[in-house]
Amino acid sequence: MRLHHLLPHQLRQAIADGLPLLVPTGCVEYHGPHLPSGVDTMIVEELLVRVARRVRCVVAPPLWYGPASYAVEGPELGSVDVSTEQFGRHAKDVLAAFWDAGWRWIIVGIHHQGMEGPESLALRSAAVQVAFERSAAVRGPAWWGKAPLEAGDNVFERIQVWPSVLPAAAGKIEMADHAGYYETSLIMAAYPGLADLGQLDRNTPWYTDTSTSKARKATAAAGEQMWAAMVEAWQTRLARLS
Repeated sequence: MRLHHLLPHQLRQAIADGLPLLVPTGCVEYHGPHLPSGVDTMIVEELLVRVARRVRCVVAPPLWYGPASYAVEGPELGSVDVSTEQFGRHAKDVLAAFWDAGWRWIIVGIHHQGMEGPESLALRSAAVQVAFERSAAVRGPAWWGKAPLEAGDNVFERIQVWPSVLPAAAGKIEMADHAGYYETSLIMAAYPGLADLGQLDRNTPWYTDTSTSKARKATAAAGEQMWAAMVEAWQTRLARLS
């Protein structure tokens, strides 16, 4: 189910049923001459949509335009960088609205720069701030110090940030890269026609052709195998939520 497709009564039912809300996030960044600039966000959104075909959950619209930096290329080739702090404030407002709506589990998916990059740090910080601020507002001062949390109270885990490639899938796919074999294969499988390997003949950036990752060798078949491993890992982890 897609959040922005739900009618009000369907939204209320999904929340009442305790379905997880999956939130794709990402940036707009140059990914070589052969891939679109939305790769990072597109991969997370596609992953969560595929997960939703196998797990009862709801997929929110993506949080686009996360901090990308101009480390790869500048805005003239499509990269869009934003302030990490401002992105974090925006993400916090969105996550707070989801919390206030009553979602029991809010799982934020991230692909860009891994779990230690600016985008992930902004999202994780926003998640913690929402958890503490909302808890204090609703439960009052000393809400944690007065008594232990009741069994099943998931206040500290209610918003989580997960990488697109969970540890369970890491050993089943090619090494992560930037616009190399891994990302190119994923895009070829999920978005036929959006990857043009012929463009590499004109300009081959070093990061698309390294000793461990060669974009030219990417295939849709390899991408589907990677997608399967990523989806399975997410499905398994979601099943552990209580």
